[in-house]
Amino acid sequence: MTVIAVLAIVLGLPGLAVAVQFGLLAFASWAYREPRAAASGRIRFLVLVPAHNEELVIAKGLEAINADRREDDLVLVVADRCTDATASIARSHGALVLERGEDEEPGRAAARQAGLEHARALEWDAVLMLDADSVIEPGFFVAAEAALLDGATAIQARSESSRGRSLTAEASVAAFTLQGITLPRGRARLGLSVRLRGTGMAIRREIALQHRFRAPASEDLFFTLDLLLDGVRCRHVDSARLRSEGADTWGAFGGQKVRYEAGRMAAARAYVPRLLSRALRRGDLAALDTAWFLATPPFALAALSLLLGLGLAAVASAWTLAWVFTAGIAALAVALLTGLIQARVGLRTWLALLAAPWYLVWKAVVQVRALASILRRDSYYGPTARAASQSNGEGS
Repeated sequence: MTVIAVLAIVLGLPGLAVAVQFGLLAFASWAYREPRAAASGRIRFLVLVPAHNEELVIAKGLEAINADRREDDLVLVVADRCTDATASIARSHGALVLERGEDEEPGRAAARQAGLEHARALEWDAVLMLDADSVIEPGFFVAAEAALLDGATAIQARSESSRGRSLTAEASVAAFTLQGITLPRGRARLGLSVRLRGTGMAIRREIALQHRFRAPASEDLFFTLDLLLDGVRCRHVDSARLRSEGADTWGAFGGQKVRYEAGRMAAARAYVPRLLSRALRRGDLAALDTAWFLATPPFALAALSLLLGLGLAAVASAWTLAWVFTAGIAALAVALLTGLIQARVGLRTWLALLAAPWYLVWKAVVQVRALASILRRDSYYGPTARAASQSNGEGS
C-alpha cells in the first residue's frame, strides 16, 4: 500500500463513519410510525419562551401558541436583558413575563434555567420550550401530550426552518431536514434517543427540575446528554410540528453554525468517554449512537472527507478503496434526498443544491471558526440577528 493510499484512508474514514450512520438512520426513517397513546389523562404545559430582543418575531409565535393551547396551559416569556418591546408584546398576548437585567448572566442556558427556577411555584406537569421565532402548527399540544401520556419523559417535536426567498434561507431549510426530521425519525424507529433541539422540546416536570441548563453553546445538547447518561431516552414526535425563522444572511447563518459546532466539539470532549463507557457496560446502543455522532464530523465535512479520500484513492489506483468511498458519498446523498423528500421542500430548495460545492468550503471555514472559539474558551455566543422584514412575516 502506497503512502497516498494510506493518506486516502486517513482522510476518508471520518466521512465514511458518518455515511454509515446517516445512511442507516435515513433507511430506518421510512419505517417510522408514531405510537398512539392508549392512556387517558391531562398534561398541563408550561410554555417557556426565552427571548432576547425579539420584538420582530415573538408576536407571531405567541399567537400560534394561544390558538392551540388549552385553558390550563401557562405561557412564560423570559425577557432576557431586552432593550426593546419584547416584554410588553408578551404581556399583551397574555403571557407571564420574567424580566432579566443587564447585570445578570447572559445566554440562553441562563435564561432557560431562570425561567425554570421562577416556575417552581407554578402548577404544571411538563415544560414545553419554544424559541421566540418558532411558530407551532395546530394540534401541537395534543400531539405532545399524547407522547408524554404514552410514557415518554422527554420529547422533541419535528423542527423545520421557515421557507424564505434567499439562498441562505433555502440552505437553512435543507440543513434542517436532516437534523429536524430524518435523523430523529430514524433514531425513533431504532429505539435510540433523539437530540433535544431547544425549541420544540417538552420535558416532564420532575426531569426538568432535576437537571440544569448550562454551557455557553448548545445547552440543549448538553441537557440531552445529561439525560442520556441518567438513562432517559428522548423521543421524536413527528406530528408535533413547528417552523423557526432561518438566518437571513450568510453571516447570521454562519454565527448559528459556529455556535452549534462549538457546542458539539465541547460536548464531544466532555461526553464521548462517558458515553462509550455506558455503551460498553450496559450495552446501551443509544449511548453508542450518540458517541458516534459526537466523535464524527458534520454532514458537509463528511462529504468533503469522502471526496478527498476518493480523489487520493484514484491517484493511488486503489480502486477498491475508491469504490468504498463512492458508496459512502452515495449514502450521504441518499440521506440528504430522504430529508428533502420527507420535508416536501419546494423547487427553490432543490435548486439551492447547485451551491453545494461552495457550501462545503463555507462549512469548512465555519468548523475552523468553531474550533478557534473553543481554543479561546469563549463563554458567550450572541443571538441571531433579525432582519426587519421578519416583523411582517416575510421570509428572508
